[in-house]
Amino acid sequence: MPVSGAHAAQGRIQFLATMVRRPGAVRSIAQTAGFNVASTAAAGLGGIILARAVGPSVRGEYAAITSWFGIALMVGGMGQPAALCFYVARDPLRAREYVATSRAMMLVTGSTVLATGLLLAPVLAHGAGAVTLGYRIAFASSIVAFVGASYTFSLQARDLNRWNVVRVSQPVLSLISIVALWRLQLLTLDRALTVLSATMLLQLGWAYVSCRRADLAPGRAQRALFRPLAAYGGAQILALTPAALNTQLDQLVLSQTVPSADLGRYAVAVSLTLIPLPLVTAIGNVAFPRLAAQARATAATHRLQRLAVLSSAGLATAMLVPLAVVAYWAVPLVYGAGYRGAVPLLWILAPGAVFLTCNQVVGDLLRGRNRPIVVAWAEGAAAVVTVGLLFALLPVVGVTGAAIASTVAYGVALTVMLRYLWRLPVTPEAAGQATAPDSSAPES
Repeated sequence: MPVSGAHAAQGRIQFLATMVRRPGAVRSIAQTAGFNVASTAAAGLGGIILARAVGPSVRGEYAAITSWFGIALMVGGMGQPAALCFYVARDPLRAREYVATSRAMMLVTGSTVLATGLLLAPVLAHGAGAVTLGYRIAFASSIVAFVGASYTFSLQARDLNRWNVVRVSQPVLSLISIVALWRLQLLTLDRALTVLSATMLLQLGWAYVSCRRADLAPGRAQRALFRPLAAYGGAQILALTPAALNTQLDQLVLSQTVPSADLGRYAVAVSLTLIPLPLVTAIGNVAFPRLAAQARATAATHRLQRLAVLSSAGLATAMLVPLAVVAYWAVPLVYGAGYRGAVPLLWILAPGAVFLTCNQVVGDLLRGRNRPIVVAWAEGAAAVVTVGLLFALLPVVGVTGAAIASTVAYGVALTVMLRYLWRLPVTPEAAGQATAPDSSAPES
Protein backbone atom coordinates (compact mmCIF):
# COMPACT_ATOMS: atom_id res chain seq x y z
CA MET A 1 0.00 0.00 0.00
CA PRO A 2 1.38 3.48 -0.82
CA VAL A 3 2.47 5.61 2.12
CA SER A 4 -0.29 8.17 1.51
CA GLY A 5 -2.89 5.39 1.43
CA ALA A 6 -1.56 3.91 4.66
CA HIS A 7 -1.72 7.31 6.35
CA ALA A 8 -5.29 7.81 5.10
CA ALA A 9 -6.34 4.39 6.39
CA GLN A 10 -4.70 5.05 9.76
CA GLY A 11 -6.51 8.40 9.93
CA ARG A 12 -9.85 6.73 9.31
CA ILE A 13 -9.18 4.13 12.00
CA GLN A 14 -8.22 6.84 14.49
CA PHE A 15 -11.35 8.81 13.63
CA LEU A 16 -13.59 5.78 14.14
CA ALA A 17 -11.87 5.03 17.44
CA THR A 18 -12.47 8.62 18.54
CA MET A 19 -16.14 8.33 17.65
CA VAL A 20 -16.49 5.12 19.63
CA ARG A 21 -14.90 6.80 22.65
CA ARG A 22 -17.54 9.55 22.50
CA PRO A 23 -20.41 7.80 24.29
CA GLY A 24 -22.66 10.86 24.09
CA ALA A 25 -22.91 10.82 20.30
CA VAL A 26 -23.07 7.05 20.01
CA ARG A 27 -25.65 6.78 22.76
CA SER A 28 -27.77 9.53 21.20
CA ILE A 29 -27.78 7.79 17.83
CA ALA A 30 -28.58 4.42 19.42
CA GLN A 31 -31.40 5.85 21.53
CA THR A 32 -32.86 7.78 18.61
CA ALA A 33 -32.69 4.67 16.43
CA GLY A 34 -34.51 2.74 19.14
CA PHE A 35 -37.28 5.32 19.33
CA ASN A 36 -37.49 5.45 15.54
CA VAL A 37 -37.88 1.68 15.40
CA ALA A 38 -40.54 1.75 18.12
CA SER A 39 -42.45 4.48 16.28
CA THR A 40 -42.27 2.71 12.94
CA ALA A 41 -43.14 -0.66 14.48
CA ALA A 42 -46.22 0.82 16.14
CA ALA A 43 -47.33 2.52 12.93
CA GLY A 44 -46.57 -0.59 10.88
CA LEU A 45 -48.47 -2.93 13.18
CA GLY A 46 -51.42 -0.56 13.14
CA GLY A 47 -51.25 -0.55 9.35
CA ILE A 48 -51.23 -4.35 9.21
CA ILE A 49 -54.29 -4.57 11.47
CA LEU A 50 -56.10 -1.95 9.41
CA ALA A 51 -55.21 -3.69 6.15
CA ARG A 52 -56.46 -7.07 7.33
CA ALA A 53 -59.58 -5.63 8.95
CA VAL A 54 -60.86 -3.47 6.09
CA GLY A 55 -59.33 -5.02 2.94
CA PRO A 56 -57.34 -3.53 0.03
CA SER A 57 -60.01 -1.05 -1.13
CA VAL A 58 -60.50 0.75 2.19
CA ARG A 59 -56.75 0.49 2.85
CA GLY A 60 -56.27 2.33 -0.43
CA GLU A 61 -58.75 5.03 0.61
CA TYR A 62 -56.86 5.46 3.88
CA ALA A 63 -53.58 5.76 1.96
CA ALA A 64 -55.08 8.39 -0.34
CA ILE A 65 -56.42 10.50 2.55
CA THR A 66 -53.22 10.37 4.59
CA SER A 67 -51.12 11.13 1.51
CA TRP A 68 -53.07 14.30 0.72
CA PHE A 69 -53.10 15.25 4.40
CA GLY A 70 -49.34 14.77 4.53
CA ILE A 71 -48.86 17.11 1.60
CA ALA A 72 -51.03 19.72 3.32
CA LEU A 73 -48.96 19.45 6.49
CA MET A 74 -45.74 19.78 4.55
CA VAL A 75 -46.79 22.89 2.61
CA GLY A 76 -48.55 24.57 5.54
CA GLY A 77 -45.65 23.77 7.86
CA MET A 78 -43.52 26.35 6.00
CA GLY A 79 -40.37 24.40 6.81
CA GLN A 80 -40.63 25.32 10.48
CA PRO A 81 -39.61 21.96 11.98
CA ALA A 82 -36.15 22.23 10.44
CA ALA A 83 -35.95 26.01 10.94
CA LEU A 84 -36.75 25.71 14.64
CA CYS A 85 -34.24 22.94 15.18
CA PHE A 86 -31.56 24.98 13.44
CA TYR A 87 -32.12 28.26 15.28
CA VAL A 88 -32.75 26.76 18.72
CA ALA A 89 -29.40 25.01 18.34
CA ARG A 90 -27.65 28.06 16.85
CA ASP A 91 -29.14 30.71 19.18
CA PRO A 92 -30.18 28.95 22.43
CA LEU A 93 -30.54 32.18 24.43
CA ARG A 94 -33.56 33.18 22.32
CA ALA A 95 -35.01 29.69 22.02
CA ARG A 96 -38.32 30.59 23.72
CA GLU A 97 -38.88 33.49 21.38
CA TYR A 98 -38.16 31.35 18.33
CA VAL A 99 -40.66 28.73 19.47
CA ALA A 100 -43.37 31.32 20.19
CA THR A 101 -42.81 33.06 16.85
CA SER A 102 -43.04 29.81 14.95
CA ARG A 103 -46.18 28.86 16.84
CA ALA A 104 -47.84 32.12 15.80
CA MET A 105 -46.92 31.44 12.18
CA MET A 106 -48.36 27.93 12.42
CA LEU A 107 -51.69 29.15 13.78
CA VAL A 108 -52.19 31.24 10.64
CA THR A 109 -51.14 28.57 8.16
CA GLY A 110 -53.00 25.86 10.05
CA SER A 111 -56.25 27.80 9.79
CA THR A 112 -55.70 28.29 6.05
CA VAL A 113 -55.02 24.60 5.43
CA LEU A 114 -58.04 23.64 7.53
CA ALA A 115 -60.42 25.79 5.48
CA THR A 116 -58.91 24.70 2.15
CA GLY A 117 -58.96 21.03 3.04
CA LEU A 118 -62.59 21.06 4.12
CA LEU A 119 -63.58 22.70 0.84
CA LEU A 120 -61.57 20.30 -1.33
CA ALA A 121 -62.63 17.12 0.46
CA PRO A 122 -65.54 16.27 -1.90
CA VAL A 123 -63.33 16.83 -4.95
CA LEU A 124 -60.55 14.58 -3.68
CA ALA A 125 -63.11 11.92 -2.71
CA HIS A 126 -64.82 12.03 -6.13
CA GLY A 127 -68.10 12.64 -4.33
CA ALA A 128 -68.01 9.45 -2.24
CA GLY A 129 -69.70 10.33 1.05
CA ALA A 130 -67.69 8.07 3.40
CA VAL A 131 -64.37 9.10 1.85
CA THR A 132 -65.33 12.80 1.95
CA LEU A 133 -65.98 12.44 5.69
CA GLY A 134 -62.57 10.83 6.05
CA TYR A 135 -60.84 13.76 4.34
CA ARG A 136 -62.68 16.22 6.59
CA ILE A 137 -61.72 14.34 9.74
CA ALA A 138 -58.07 14.43 8.72
CA PHE A 139 -58.00 18.10 7.70
CA ALA A 140 -59.84 19.09 10.90
CA SER A 141 -56.66 18.31 12.83
CA SER A 142 -54.47 20.66 10.77
CA ILE A 143 -53.99 23.34 13.43
CA VAL A 144 -53.18 20.72 16.06
CA ALA A 145 -50.56 19.17 13.78
CA PHE A 146 -48.89 22.50 12.92
CA VAL A 147 -48.70 23.87 16.45
CA GLY A 148 -47.58 20.49 17.72
CA ALA A 149 -44.71 20.47 15.24
CA SER A 150 -43.47 23.83 16.57
CA TYR A 151 -43.16 22.43 20.08
CA THR A 152 -41.95 18.98 19.07
CA PHE A 153 -39.07 19.94 16.80
CA SER A 154 -37.69 22.64 19.06
CA LEU A 155 -37.00 19.76 21.46
CA GLN A 156 -34.74 18.10 18.88
CA ALA A 157 -32.13 20.80 19.43
CA ARG A 158 -32.56 21.19 23.20
CA ASP A 159 -33.43 17.77 24.66
CA LEU A 160 -33.11 14.81 22.31
CA ASN A 161 -34.55 12.32 24.79
CA ARG A 162 -37.74 14.34 25.32
CA TRP A 163 -38.02 14.83 21.55
CA ASN A 164 -37.86 11.10 21.03
CA VAL A 165 -40.49 10.39 23.67
CA VAL A 166 -42.88 12.98 22.23
CA ARG A 167 -42.44 11.65 18.69
CA VAL A 168 -43.16 8.05 19.64
CA SER A 169 -46.21 8.91 21.74
CA GLN A 170 -48.57 9.44 18.79
CA PRO A 171 -47.99 6.13 16.93
CA VAL A 172 -48.01 4.15 20.19
CA LEU A 173 -51.28 5.69 21.36
CA SER A 174 -52.69 5.21 17.88
CA LEU A 175 -51.75 1.53 17.88
CA ILE A 176 -53.41 0.98 21.26
CA SER A 177 -56.60 2.60 19.98
CA ILE A 178 -56.56 0.66 16.69
CA VAL A 179 -56.14 -2.64 18.51
CA ALA A 180 -59.03 -1.80 20.84
CA LEU A 181 -61.33 -0.92 17.93
CA TRP A 182 -60.27 -4.04 16.05
CA ARG A 183 -60.97 -6.31 19.00
CA LEU A 184 -64.38 -4.70 19.42
CA GLN A 185 -65.01 -5.10 15.67
CA LEU A 186 -65.52 -1.34 15.36
CA LEU A 187 -62.56 -0.51 13.11
CA THR A 188 -63.64 1.52 10.08
CA LEU A 189 -62.09 4.18 7.86
CA ASP A 190 -63.56 7.16 9.71
CA ARG A 191 -62.74 5.72 13.13
CA ALA A 192 -59.12 5.06 12.11
CA LEU A 193 -58.83 8.70 11.00
CA THR A 194 -60.50 9.90 14.21
CA VAL A 195 -57.84 7.99 16.14
CA LEU A 196 -55.17 9.77 14.08
CA SER A 197 -56.60 13.19 14.97
CA ALA A 198 -57.14 12.40 18.66
CA THR A 199 -53.63 11.04 19.19
CA MET A 200 -52.09 14.10 17.51
CA LEU A 201 -53.96 16.27 20.03
CA LEU A 202 -52.57 14.20 22.91
CA GLN A 203 -49.10 14.49 21.38
CA LEU A 204 -49.45 18.28 21.26
CA GLY A 205 -50.22 18.39 24.97
CA TRP A 206 -47.22 16.21 25.76
CA ALA A 207 -44.97 18.31 23.55
CA TYR A 208 -46.00 21.53 25.31
CA VAL A 209 -45.37 20.05 28.77
CA SER A 210 -41.97 18.80 27.59
CA CYS A 211 -41.10 22.24 26.20
CA ARG A 212 -41.88 23.87 29.54
CA ARG A 213 -39.59 21.40 31.30
CA ALA A 214 -36.85 22.05 28.73
CA ASP A 215 -37.16 25.85 29.15
CA LEU A 216 -38.58 26.30 25.66
CA ALA A 217 -41.98 27.62 26.78
CA PRO A 218 -43.71 29.87 27.50
CA GLY A 219 -42.37 32.66 25.32
CA ARG A 220 -43.40 35.71 23.32
CA ALA A 221 -43.37 35.99 19.57
CA GLN A 222 -40.84 38.49 18.23
CA ARG A 223 -41.36 40.23 14.90
CA ALA A 224 -37.60 40.34 14.32
CA LEU A 225 -37.42 36.54 14.40
CA PHE A 226 -40.05 36.05 11.73
CA ARG A 227 -37.64 36.83 8.91
CA PRO A 228 -34.89 34.30 9.77
CA LEU A 229 -37.45 31.58 10.50
CA ALA A 230 -39.31 32.32 7.28
CA ALA A 231 -36.08 32.47 5.24
CA TYR A 232 -34.73 29.16 6.48
CA GLY A 233 -38.20 27.62 6.34
CA GLY A 234 -38.69 28.92 2.80
CA ALA A 235 -35.50 27.23 1.67
CA GLN A 236 -36.65 24.09 3.45
CA ILE A 237 -40.01 24.21 1.69
CA LEU A 238 -38.19 24.46 -1.64
CA ALA A 239 -36.57 21.17 -0.68
CA LEU A 240 -39.60 19.55 0.93
CA THR A 241 -42.04 20.28 -1.87
CA PRO A 242 -40.19 18.33 -4.57
CA ALA A 243 -39.17 15.75 -1.94
CA ALA A 244 -42.83 15.24 -1.11
CA LEU A 245 -43.56 14.94 -4.82
CA ASN A 246 -40.91 12.25 -5.04
CA THR A 247 -42.26 10.29 -2.07
CA GLN A 248 -45.99 11.01 -2.35
CA LEU A 249 -46.78 11.92 -5.96
CA ASP A 250 -47.02 8.29 -6.96
CA GLN A 251 -49.75 7.62 -4.38
CA LEU A 252 -51.44 10.97 -5.02
CA VAL A 253 -51.71 10.23 -8.74
CA LEU A 254 -52.75 6.64 -8.14
CA SER A 255 -55.46 7.84 -5.74
CA GLN A 256 -57.11 9.59 -8.68
CA THR A 257 -56.36 7.13 -11.51
CA VAL A 258 -56.48 3.49 -10.33
CA PRO A 259 -58.89 1.38 -8.26
CA SER A 260 -58.52 1.74 -4.50
CA ALA A 261 -57.47 -1.91 -4.18
CA ASP A 262 -54.45 -1.32 -6.45
CA LEU A 263 -53.44 1.69 -4.37
CA GLY A 264 -53.87 -0.39 -1.22
CA ARG A 265 -51.39 -3.00 -2.48
CA TYR A 266 -48.98 -0.30 -3.63
CA ALA A 267 -49.17 1.40 -0.21
CA VAL A 268 -48.31 -1.89 1.50
CA ALA A 269 -45.28 -2.35 -0.77
CA VAL A 270 -44.10 1.19 0.00
CA SER A 271 -44.54 0.74 3.74
CA LEU A 272 -42.48 -2.46 3.74
CA THR A 273 -39.59 -0.95 1.80
CA LEU A 274 -39.44 1.88 4.34
CA ILE A 275 -38.59 -0.51 7.19
CA PRO A 276 -34.89 0.59 7.29
CA LEU A 277 -35.87 4.27 7.55
CA PRO A 278 -36.16 4.54 11.36
CA LEU A 279 -32.72 3.07 11.98
CA VAL A 280 -30.96 4.96 9.22
CA THR A 281 -32.51 8.37 9.87
CA ALA A 282 -31.33 8.29 13.48
CA ILE A 283 -27.89 9.20 12.14
CA GLY A 284 -29.22 12.37 10.53
CA ASN A 285 -31.52 13.17 13.46
CA VAL A 286 -28.54 13.41 15.78
CA ALA A 287 -26.12 14.98 13.29
CA PHE A 288 -28.41 17.83 12.22
CA PRO A 289 -28.51 19.86 15.47
CA ARG A 290 -24.86 19.07 16.22
CA LEU A 291 -23.72 20.42 12.87
CA ALA A 292 -26.04 23.43 13.21
CA ALA A 293 -24.41 24.32 16.53
CA GLN A 294 -20.94 24.43 14.92
CA ALA A 295 -19.71 27.76 13.63
CA ARG A 296 -17.12 26.10 11.38
CA ALA A 297 -16.73 22.79 9.60
CA THR A 298 -13.52 20.82 10.15
CA ALA A 299 -11.81 17.92 8.44
CA ALA A 300 -13.36 15.68 11.11
CA THR A 301 -16.76 16.95 10.00
CA HIS A 302 -16.10 15.68 6.50
CA ARG A 303 -14.99 12.29 7.80
CA LEU A 304 -18.15 12.08 9.91
CA GLN A 305 -20.22 12.89 6.82
CA ARG A 306 -18.58 10.11 4.84
CA LEU A 307 -19.07 7.63 7.67
CA ALA A 308 -22.74 8.61 7.98
CA VAL A 309 -23.40 8.11 4.27
CA LEU A 310 -21.63 4.75 4.03
CA SER A 311 -23.30 3.48 7.20
CA SER A 312 -26.76 4.48 5.99
CA ALA A 313 -26.30 2.75 2.65
CA GLY A 314 -24.91 -0.41 4.20
CA LEU A 315 -27.61 -0.65 6.86
CA ALA A 316 -30.47 -0.10 4.41
CA THR A 317 -29.11 -2.69 1.99
CA ALA A 318 -28.55 -5.26 4.71
CA MET A 319 -32.20 -4.96 5.78
CA LEU A 320 -33.89 -4.80 2.38
CA VAL A 321 -32.15 -7.70 0.63
CA PRO A 322 -33.49 -10.36 3.06
CA LEU A 323 -36.91 -8.70 2.95
CA ALA A 324 -37.00 -8.95 -0.85
CA VAL A 325 -36.01 -12.63 -0.64
CA VAL A 326 -38.84 -13.63 1.72
CA ALA A 327 -41.48 -11.20 0.41
CA TYR A 328 -43.15 -13.72 -1.92
CA TRP A 329 -44.18 -15.85 1.07
CA ALA A 330 -44.25 -13.26 3.85
CA VAL A 331 -46.52 -10.58 2.36
CA PRO A 332 -49.58 -12.83 1.76
CA LEU A 333 -49.00 -14.50 5.13
CA VAL A 334 -48.95 -11.22 7.08
CA TYR A 335 -51.40 -9.08 5.12
CA GLY A 336 -53.61 -11.68 3.46
CA ALA A 337 -53.86 -13.28 0.01
CA GLY A 338 -55.40 -10.11 -1.44
CA TYR A 339 -52.03 -8.34 -1.13
CA ARG A 340 -49.92 -10.79 -3.16
CA GLY A 341 -49.81 -8.22 -5.95
CA ALA A 342 -47.67 -6.00 -3.68
CA VAL A 343 -44.67 -8.35 -3.97
CA PRO A 344 -43.44 -7.37 -7.49
CA LEU A 345 -43.89 -3.73 -6.54
CA LEU A 346 -41.74 -4.28 -3.45
CA TRP A 347 -38.95 -5.77 -5.56
CA ILE A 348 -38.93 -2.70 -7.81
CA LEU A 349 -39.11 -0.25 -4.90
CA ALA A 350 -36.37 -1.88 -2.79
CA PRO A 351 -33.37 -0.24 -4.55
CA GLY A 352 -35.16 3.08 -4.45
CA ALA A 353 -35.70 2.63 -0.71
CA VAL A 354 -31.93 2.38 -0.23
CA PHE A 355 -31.53 5.65 -2.12
CA LEU A 356 -34.36 7.26 -0.14
CA THR A 357 -32.99 6.34 3.29
CA CYS A 358 -29.58 7.69 2.31
CA ASN A 359 -31.29 10.84 1.03
CA GLN A 360 -32.73 11.47 4.48
CA VAL A 361 -29.31 11.33 6.12
CA VAL A 362 -27.54 13.38 3.44
CA GLY A 363 -30.35 15.95 3.57
CA ASP A 364 -29.91 16.33 7.34
CA LEU A 365 -26.16 16.73 6.89
CA LEU A 366 -26.71 19.50 4.33
CA ARG A 367 -29.32 21.22 6.51
CA GLY A 368 -26.95 21.08 9.46
CA ARG A 369 -24.28 22.71 7.28
CA ASN A 370 -26.84 25.47 6.52
CA ARG A 371 -27.40 24.33 2.94
CA PRO A 372 -31.15 23.53 2.81
CA ILE A 373 -31.35 25.05 -0.67
CA VAL A 374 -29.07 22.30 -2.00
CA VAL A 375 -31.60 19.73 -0.86
CA ALA A 376 -34.18 21.75 -2.78
CA TRP A 377 -32.13 21.62 -5.98
CA ALA A 378 -31.63 17.86 -5.66
CA GLU A 379 -35.24 17.09 -4.89
CA GLY A 380 -36.37 19.46 -7.63
CA ALA A 381 -34.35 17.57 -10.22
CA ALA A 382 -35.77 14.30 -8.94
CA ALA A 383 -39.33 15.69 -9.04
CA VAL A 384 -38.94 16.47 -12.73
CA VAL A 385 -37.88 12.86 -13.30
CA THR A 386 -40.82 11.60 -11.22
CA VAL A 387 -43.40 13.57 -13.18
CA GLY A 388 -41.92 12.64 -16.55
CA LEU A 389 -41.75 8.92 -15.77
CA LEU A 390 -45.24 8.84 -14.25
CA PHE A 391 -46.74 10.37 -17.39
CA ALA A 392 -44.75 8.01 -19.60
CA LEU A 393 -45.20 4.76 -17.67
CA LEU A 394 -48.58 4.85 -15.90
CA PRO A 395 -50.65 4.45 -19.09
CA VAL A 396 -48.46 1.53 -20.16
CA VAL A 397 -47.74 -0.52 -17.02
CA GLY A 398 -49.98 1.00 -14.34
CA VAL A 399 -48.82 0.87 -10.72
CA THR A 400 -45.57 -0.80 -11.80
CA GLY A 401 -44.70 2.43 -13.59
CA ALA A 402 -45.16 4.37 -10.36
CA ALA A 403 -42.69 2.05 -8.61
CA ILE A 404 -40.11 2.49 -11.38
CA ALA A 405 -40.54 6.27 -11.35
CA SER A 406 -39.99 6.44 -7.59
CA THR A 407 -36.85 4.32 -7.62
CA VAL A 408 -35.22 6.31 -10.42
CA ALA A 409 -36.14 9.66 -8.83
CA TYR A 410 -34.66 8.71 -5.45
CA GLY A 411 -31.41 7.79 -7.18
CA VAL A 412 -31.27 11.15 -8.96
CA ALA A 413 -31.81 13.09 -5.72
CA LEU A 414 -29.09 11.15 -3.90
CA THR A 415 -26.57 11.69 -6.69
CA VAL A 416 -27.08 15.46 -6.71
CA MET A 417 -26.89 15.83 -2.92
CA LEU A 418 -23.79 13.68 -2.57
CA ARG A 419 -22.02 15.61 -5.31
CA TYR A 420 -22.53 18.87 -3.43
CA LEU A 421 -21.89 17.46 0.06
CA TRP A 422 -18.40 16.27 -0.84
CA ARG A 423 -17.56 19.74 -2.20
CA LEU A 424 -18.49 21.71 0.93
CA PRO A 425 -15.41 23.47 2.31
CA VAL A 426 -13.56 23.00 5.59
CA THR A 427 -11.88 25.75 7.58
CA PRO A 428 -8.26 26.72 6.83
CA GLU A 429 -7.31 25.82 10.42
CA ALA A 430 -8.57 22.28 9.97
CA ALA A 431 -7.52 21.56 6.43
CA GLY A 432 -4.77 24.02 5.71
CA GLN A 433 -6.68 25.50 2.77
CA ALA A 434 -7.97 28.99 2.21
CA THR A 435 -11.64 28.05 2.18
CA ALA A 436 -14.51 30.12 3.44
CA PRO A 437 -16.49 29.08 6.51
CA ASP A 438 -20.18 28.43 6.37
CA SER A 439 -22.30 31.56 6.39
CA SER A 440 -24.95 32.08 9.04
CA ALA A 441 -27.79 32.73 6.59
CA PRO A 442 -29.40 30.22 4.30
CA GLU A 443 -27.66 30.02 0.96
CA SER A 444 -29.72 31.03 -2.05
